[in-house]
Amino acid sequence: MSEAIFASGHCLCGAVEFTVSSAPILSAQCHCEHCQRASGTGHMSLAFFPEAAVAIRGETRHFDSVTDTGSINTRYFCPTCGSRLFGQTTMRPGVLGIAVGAFDQHTWFKPDRIVYHRNKPAWDFMDPNLPTFETGAPPPPSKDKASS
Repeated sequence: MSEAIFASGHCLCGAVEFTVSSAPILSAQCHCEHCQRASGTGHMSLAFFPEAAVAIRGETRHFDSVTDTGSINTRYFCPTCGSRLFGQTTMRPGVLGIAVGAFDQHTWFKPDRIVYHRNKPAWDFMDPNLPTFETGAPPPPSKDKASS
């Protein structure tokens, strides 16, 4: 990770801290059932970064769940205070999603998509101008397709 810091954050108790050295490669509001349960509300706000751009200090625990597409989503949290912090999916290797509320300052956050819109509660208002996907966003192109 480079020395420049784009953003930093920590869990509620401060036992887990992180820094990020790049701007997000994408950002989203996810309304899937798993994110609703993990956040305790209608959606999870996530910013996604190359894993190499994130430095994490402190012990985390994780929980794996199978998504509706069959990929594995691993959610990392602080074992002391329970704060949900990071996530990875086998569908996007090398990318780490960070819960936006865990950042010290997050005025830079602007979601660029809404995913699992089909599960969005009527009371959870979102920007109507954002692209929406009834399920997850399309997976990134494979390296074979990207090079052709």
